[in-house]
Amino acid sequence: MRHYHIVGIGLLGIILATGCAGKGERIDLQVPMASGAEDKVVAMSSATVAIQPFEDHRTDRSHLGTRHHLWGGESHFSLPSGTLGEATAQAFADYLKGKGWNAIVAKGHEIAGADMTITGKLVDVGVDAKSGIGQTTLNAKSRLVVQVKNYADGSQVRETLISTGTNQVFWFDPEDAQELLNELYNKNFEKFVTDTKLDGKILKLR
Repeated sequence: MRHYHIVGIGLLGIILATGCAGKGERIDLQVPMASGAEDKVVAMSSATVAIQPFEDHRTDRSHLGTRHHLWGGESHFSLPSGTLGEATAQAFADYLKGKGWNAIVAKGHEIAGADMTITGKLVDVGVDAKSGIGQTTLNAKSRLVVQVKNYADGSQVRETLISTGTNQVFWFDPEDAQELLNELYNKNFEKFVTDTKLDGKILKLR
């Protein structure tokens, strides 16, 4: 993650001149671009994992966070298309496939032949950015509840995944918010993989 430092007070005039730029705009974020999703890996299990779009239980579902501008006013982080629940399910499937899982998105219905179904809830997900003189502070959070239903024996696994993060940059760039959000999503997905194991066609907690 990039870090920036103030290198001279001569930049103050530029900061003051650009502090209000872009107020009220929508800033698009992808959710998320999972690291390793495009890697070719050897399948670790023949079990098929069907992931349902996540239910969105956030208090404010209208956007993914707010950028507070230096001289007042706000812009909002948003998805370019689709819903956060669908984007999260797809990102989860991409991440698991990158780890060798046979994961697919169920698109709201059960998949014939699936060995287990993953459902989830979005409790608190977003990024906030607050600009000041010479810096912008970003804070992000990702709280997901994941539940797995195994069809072979009817057992279930439930886990709450929580990550938070912060960063300070000199010049604000939407990429900074994107990177922070990606980092938290991937931390949560990694924790799920670390805390569970596939035993044949049944997923269990370690």
